[in-house]
Amino acid sequence: MAKFILLDLDGTLIDGVDDLLFAMNETLAAHDLTPLARPELEAMLGDGTKMLTKRAFDARGVTIDGQQLDDCEGDFTTRYIDTDYAHTRLFENAEATLRDLASDGWIIGLASNKPTAPCKRILERLGVFDLFAVIAGGDATHVKKPDGAHLAFALDQAGYDRARGDIAIMVGDHANDVNAARDFGIPAIAVAFEVDDTRAKNLAADGVVTTFENLPDVIGKIVKQAA
Repeated sequence: MAKFILLDLDGTLIDGVDDLLFAMNETLAAHDLTPLARPELEAMLGDGTKMLTKRAFDARGVTIDGQQLDDCEGDFTTRYIDTDYAHTRLFENAEATLRDLASDGWIIGLASNKPTAPCKRILERLGVFDLFAVIAGGDATHVKKPDGAHLAFALDQAGYDRARGDIAIMVGDHANDVNAARDFGIPAIAVAFEVDDTRAKNLAADGVVTTFENLPDVIGKIVKQAA
């Protein structure tokens, strides 16, 4: 029996909002649109770059679809990559906690709706790339969260075998994370590292954490309940 933990990226492992905000506001400015405030952008996250771009333009009264949406998303993605994620940071105690989990035998993977390339670069830049057995961005397979097949793909790449009795847990800050776990039939832990825990509690996950230090204890309780 092996133990697997999948993590979302933005809002779960990292605070990357400032770089996203800079890139999106530059994209909006190229279309003579006013910038977003950080709370506006935060509320738009969780469904990948295409939906983020669409929501940003919608918030400024401009509807974009089809090729125009593709072009604006491409512009945003280029600007985002150009930031080299200079203001993106790990949440407090994230690295130490993940290294402790790895030492305890947990195989760690990433399942994000963000494209895979920036996921990899961010983890490299933050010095934790070596911890991840698999990095599955939103373009890694044919579906994204909340479809459980996204988690199935990531876990399969990491060597998960349900028939063998392996344990798998999804950790994320968004309904997409919890719903993907439900769809695939594994437990979910909701995190609230950027906001109060009200939203996280409302996701009806199997556990809720507000600091990374508490994550191993919550994982332990879930594993014990499943035994």
